[in-house]
Amino acid sequence: MLPHLRRLPSALPSRLIGRKCPVASVGRGGGLVCKAARGILSDAQNPLRRYDADITSARRTFATNATSTYPDVTSRPFRSVLYVPAVNTRALEKLSTLRPDAVMFDLEDGVGPDKKEEARENLARFFREGHHSADKDAYFGMVRINRSDTPWFEDDLKAAWELWQNEGANVRGVVLPKIEGREDVDAVSRRLLQLAGDATCDSSTSPVVSPVPFWAMMETPLAILSALEIAAHPSIQGLILGTNDLSKELRLRPSAKCTTFFESTREGLAMSLQTAILAARAHGKLVIDGVYNNFRDEEGFRQEAMQGKVWGMDGKTLIHPSQIAATNELLAPSKEEIEHAKRVVECWEENAIGSDGGFTGVAVLDGVMLEDLHAQSARRLLEQAERIESSATGTGHE
Repeated sequence: MLPHLRRLPSALPSRLIGRKCPVASVGRGGGLVCKAARGILSDAQNPLRRYDADITSARRTFATNATSTYPDVTSRPFRSVLYVPAVNTRALEKLSTLRPDAVMFDLEDGVGPDKKEEARENLARFFREGHHSADKDAYFGMVRINRSDTPWFEDDLKAAWELWQNEGANVRGVVLPKIEGREDVDAVSRRLLQLAGDATCDSSTSPVVSPVPFWAMMETPLAILSALEIAAHPSIQGLILGTNDLSKELRLRPSAKCTTFFESTREGLAMSLQTAILAARAHGKLVIDGVYNNFRDEEGFRQEAMQGKVWGMDGKTLIHPSQIAATNELLAPSKEEIEHAKRVVECWEENAIGSDGGFTGVAVLDGVMLEDLHAQSARRLLEQAERIESSATGTGHE
């Protein structure tokens, strides 16, 4: 067994271990999920309320065990994550006219070795002079720095730390490239703590919790094989697939119809992408799909974006502003999906409790048997739609 597979979480209360869930699910904020149950039984008798209390206790246990206090990124959508090279002044200034869910200010691959200092200065000036959108919540900003084994790491990290401390700068996290294990995250966390004036963290401590939330670029075979331990790190808020680098490292060959090496078909990446999704879901983290290089191929882009959506990706990284609108449309729940989800929830809530007040666990919609898991998935989709609507109106972000 791989070492990181042994470190599974064990935070659930003992009374939940091995216990079969007798009810539907807990709604947002721990609320009841079945309208029919309300008022029928006392709190002590009602299975929904008893399970509600157990889940609330479990969530509190997880929260107590977590050592990070970062804002909850699940309160906002991450459908479109636009790469913006910090050296490109024109691209920075154009952001005020765009509506991506997130922006990755790039100091790494998108900036040549002789332009690193200029890129850092550009980014600082961009926020200092207020060229970004007046609505700080218009997008979720993060800075991608260079690896710790490069000559630019130290200056990049200092620049990102200063922007993080600046309340006027829309920088909510730092993206770490080519992360390959927990030790890589610890090393950057430790250095940031030193920059923050915290000298109490010794070299043997692990995990080391960063004062700034991180996003891990998954770009190498070792990163994929270590996905579970990377996602488990308390400093990590999400995983971002670097499919170009990963394709190169896996030595994938392009298909006959591709015009460049990096337009390899996705079959060779399927296991890697799904492994990252599994790791992210196991630890409640976000996971963002890689880029589609041919920004003029709208049909190919839409097919790849939909594939990521079906597989469970939370969003997709983009290399060109022309891809934003299609991504936001495709990765949002469709009207048909929303209507079906509403019907699933309504059917479940009307049928999960029998006339005698007992939990039946049975519901049928259009001849299809429904279980609790279907109701949970439907509520998750409706909550996603609500977050997207809130982001469009400028409400609901932390």
